[in-house]
Amino acid sequence: MNFFEAQDSARRSTSLLIFLFVLAIVFLLVLSNLLVFEFLYFTEYQALTLSLSQLDLVFDPDLSIVLCSAILLFIILGSLYKLVQLSAGGSVIAQYLGGVIIPRSSSDPLHKKILNIVEEMAIASGMPVPQVYILNEQGINAFAAGWKTTNVVIGITQGALERLSRDELQGVIAHEFSHIFNGDMRLNIRLIAILHGILMIGMLGRMILRSLRYVRTSRNSKEGGWAVLLIVGIGGALAIVGYSGMFFGNWIKSLISRQREYLADASAVQFTRSSEGIANALKKIGGAIPGSALLAASVDEYSHAYFALGDTHSGFFSFSTHPPLKQRILRIEPGWDGKYFFDERKPLRESDKEKQKAADDKRKKRFATTIAASVGIAAGMEFAINDAMNALDNIGDVTKEQVDAAHVWHKQLPDAVLAHAENPYGAQALILALLLDENAGIEKKQYDVLNNVIGELHTKNIKQVQQDVAELARTQTLSLIDLTLPTLREMTVEQYQRFKLCIQQLIKADKKVNLREWIVQRVVLQHLEEHYGHRKKPVAKYFVLGSAKYSSEIILSLLAYLEHSDEGRAQQAFDAAKRSVGAGALKMVPKSTVSLDSLNTAMDELEFLKPPLKKRFLLACVGCIAHDGKVTIQAYELTRAIASCLDCPMPPVLVDKS
Repeated sequence: MNFFEAQDSARRSTSLLIFLFVLAIVFLLVLSNLLVFEFLYFTEYQALTLSLSQLDLVFDPDLSIVLCSAILLFIILGSLYKLVQLSAGGSVIAQYLGGVIIPRSSSDPLHKKILNIVEEMAIASGMPVPQVYILNEQGINAFAAGWKTTNVVIGITQGALERLSRDELQGVIAHEFSHIFNGDMRLNIRLIAILHGILMIGMLGRMILRSLRYVRTSRNSKEGGWAVLLIVGIGGALAIVGYSGMFFGNWIKSLISRQREYLADASAVQFTRSSEGIANALKKIGGAIPGSALLAASVDEYSHAYFALGDTHSGFFSFSTHPPLKQRILRIEPGWDGKYFFDERKPLRESDKEKQKAADDKRKKRFATTIAASVGIAAGMEFAINDAMNALDNIGDVTKEQVDAAHVWHKQLPDAVLAHAENPYGAQALILALLLDENAGIEKKQYDVLNNVIGELHTKNIKQVQQDVAELARTQTLSLIDLTLPTLREMTVEQYQRFKLCIQQLIKADKKVNLREWIVQRVVLQHLEEHYGHRKKPVAKYFVLGSAKYSSEIILSLLAYLEHSDEGRAQQAFDAAKRSVGAGALKMVPKSTVSLDSLNTAMDELEFLKPPLKKRFLLACVGCIAHDGKVTIQAYELTRAIASCLDCPMPPVLVDKS
């Protein structure tokens, strides 16, 4: 299943979720009516009945409508409240579970290890590097949370960092990345929000029952006795309805979650090309004293989002959201002997043997493969169309070769660049340095702008990394952006506003916008605007490409003009793009109409495409730039930027450096 099919499957699972949710609500409404009218029958006839004909004696249709409306309104408001609460993305969930962000500048060897693993996996897949949160829990567990690849976070427990080796951690993180690519994160958040409304009914009933302690009545007070009876009746009914809803809610979570865990395990093996990492991590969970247990108060609410069971206590209302450990291990490693690994903590630092193995692997991989966008290849270098098409097919399907290449790329980065990428001011300097012009006169104007906005001290920072960034920017602009994004999200709102102003002013300095400037502005600001709540999350609603016809024409025309200076050849490339996806109604627009504003407007509209349409549009983009059988790095990087803005992380193309 590829990225787009997985995203579409997740949407279909959302439809199933809503259907099951509606069935659960119908049952709860019927149960509520039965309980209320049973209570009314008891108060009037001092007896209980199971006969519907007798309940007709006290049935009131108006009361039933009011009751159903009140419950529905309560559930909807509870779900909407939770949905709004979680709208900021995965960071809210991580913090709610007690997670603390691991700063990129952390010197802790365990922190460095997990940050490097996450960075390599993200760079290999072509998506922005997620922020990593650590949970002060001894159980071995992890999770991925967020609405899309631009606001996802990875959570990991202290126990996992201390007990798992690098290969095992890589298997766990690959499992979480597969959830990202399979669309499970968005489904998980919707599941949390929808079930919250039902659970609130039970919470309200429990609160009403607890209020009995404050009711004071005389033994001879008939009114007081009726008041207590009324409170018990209402509270008890709500509690029964709410906890019945919990039963169905947990059943729905289990029904949807278990199969997706098997899929994530299989994807993790595919990503790492090894079954040992994730299988051994599961064996260590089985042999560890705390297992995968989490102690956070809200552990059950997010139970379906974890790598393994977070709440290991079973009860009447609980259904397991994860398959048994033994079944998961046997699916990954059919010849497993059934023995778990005993609870042995890993030392804070890797052993000399592991270090030597890592060094040997590095030497072997250094001459094998590397990322086209991450080596000093001339900007005009071309690679075969098959590589570009394979990269498109590999969206959401990370390979071991890509992860290895990302590891090499990360190791080859200049120390100054890595150091700057680890703190907010340094990350800002790296991005702003990408926008400096080669023309000395324009560059001087840009530095004057920076001095006015952020001061000479921070401007000096930019000058220090300018040369390193200039060498990298020719072919790896997007990879550098992806590396800095988690650090940029650590900025305060005021720092972000100044940073945004700097980007805008630097681009305006020469009164024109080149390709790299547009990529930096669009990708960086789109991702950060969503993070800081200045941009609403788009909801896919277009089922046909014609709904975004003019926007498709603008982007495809830009790609055609970029690859071919001759308008006739550009037209041929555009026509090839149309034929590749059967979109004969598209027409090429004049070069004069392709402006920064038109590009941004077009990208905003294209975000409303459904996943299958996004794939179709990206196929047209690749068909356009590869019309002559070759693809330039410049055109491919623009296509990757477009894919990134559409929440479709396109991996860098791999080339043989030997």
